[in-house]
Amino acid sequence: MNETEKIKFLEARLQVLTANDKENQGVCRRIQREIRNLKKKQNL
Repeated sequence: MNETEKIKFLEARLQVLTANDKENQGVCRRIQREIRNLKKKQNL
């Protein structure tokens, strides 16, 4: 899985977690951090 596919997968997972709006804040922050790091790595 390349970085672009991984970013799309994580964004979709994040969307589902935020839509459920349960006790997922820790998971959401971790996914957002990983997406941000992958995008930074991709731009280098």
